[in-house]
Amino acid sequence: MRAKDITSERNATFRMFLALGRAGGIKKHRAAILSGPKQVKDVMKTFPDKCAGILFSDGRSSGLNVFPEQLPLYRLSRPLFRQIDRFETGPPLLLIRAEPLPVWEGRALPPGCTLCIPFQDPANVGALIRTAAAFGVSAVVLLKEACHPFLPKVLRASGGNIFNVPLFNGPALDELAVPDAPLIGLSAEGTNIHAYEFPAKFCLVPGLEGRGLPGHLKQAVTLSIPMVENVESLNAALATGVALYEWRRGKQNPVGHWREKSNPITE
Repeated sequence: MRAKDITSERNATFRMFLALGRAGGIKKHRAAILSGPKQVKDVMKTFPDKCAGILFSDGRSSGLNVFPEQLPLYRLSRPLFRQIDRFETGPPLLLIRAEPLPVWEGRALPPGCTLCIPFQDPANVGALIRTAAAFGVSAVVLLKEACHPFLPKVLRASGGNIFNVPLFNGPALDELAVPDAPLIGLSAEGTNIHAYEFPAKFCLVPGLEGRGLPGHLKQAVTLSIPMVENVESLNAALATGVALYEWRRGKQNPVGHWREKSNPITE
């Protein structure tokens, strides 16, 4: 397919690419830009239906041996490409479809772990999407407090795993309730996670960065991550990743617990 040349900042397509750095632009155009040669190749191979175009720079290799025939090609001048290439990963960049997420109804949970994410930091959201994919989480629910999952920093931190786990839009953290399965929170006052046997299906709910869990969730089952003394806290996304690891480890090998005495701290 012949590439469309873009050389002016006034070009409507270029201005659309710029807008995809913000949540409003992503929602308006239902598209996002994925960076990183490996992530681009992996998504094109595994999720071709999610791909909408390839961006590369005038005078530079696209990083691809063969252009997919069905994808539009956009060749930007070097100054314009640098404005779009926010992480300086070089070409190619991949234009992907970012359709609105389905609404999570909170009923009839699938077996396994449903992870609810309230985080506002794009790096934390992206890291947890990547972790959720790695440990086989059944679904990820983006609560109303969470940032948009297709923001550039989220996509970068997710390592190209944005399509590897089902994503849903959910309620606010204060409104979260599931009638047929337990909500399991992470809290410094919770039960040591090594002494807990996870149920067949559940929602894992980390607290907001800084704020922690709302009152009604503190009354539910809460788990703590054992730590050595004199350490104030774990990063909320890291603590959630540890909890997911413990859940997965328990499924595969439900034997053994740490014996060290330590302070249970999460948020």
